[in-house]
Amino acid sequence: MGTLVNGVRCENLEALTFADETFDIFITQDVFEHIFDPERAAREIMRVLKPGGVHVFTAPKHKGLSKSYQRARLLGDQIEHIKEEVYHGNPVGDGRALVTWDYGDDFEELLSHWSNSTTITYINRDRKLGLDGEYLEVFVSRKRVLS
Repeated sequence: MGTLVNGVRCENLEALTFADETFDIFITQDVFEHIFDPERAAREIMRVLKPGGVHVFTAPKHKGLSKSYQRARLLGDQIEHIKEEVYHGNPVGDGRALVTWDYGDDFEELLSHWSNSTTITYINRDRKLGLDGEYLEVFVSRKRVLS
């Protein structure tokens, strides 16, 4: 059952402790760029989704980057930096979250392959609501319904 941190359940997306087909919807926000093995995480999320369920998520997709690439990986319990270290802000711990992947134009194709599902991108640009600029993409992967 994951771990409890200040009374909040925390899970490792690469090794979820939920039973198969538990959820109709799974939401992550700006997490996939911090996962060492996003393919494994995508498979785990699909495992815990009910047929027809959806994973709704955000992750930075870099404009002008044609091919996604890994920035860091785990070798045993050590981090190997493939590219220069980059961190995003983090509300817990030391305030830094290591960026492990940079995603580009092939992101939806990668996710569809990793999750064995269709991944669709939505972009809502509305200046009246303050929605403008980069990284507005919301991705949705839907688990297939077996007939």
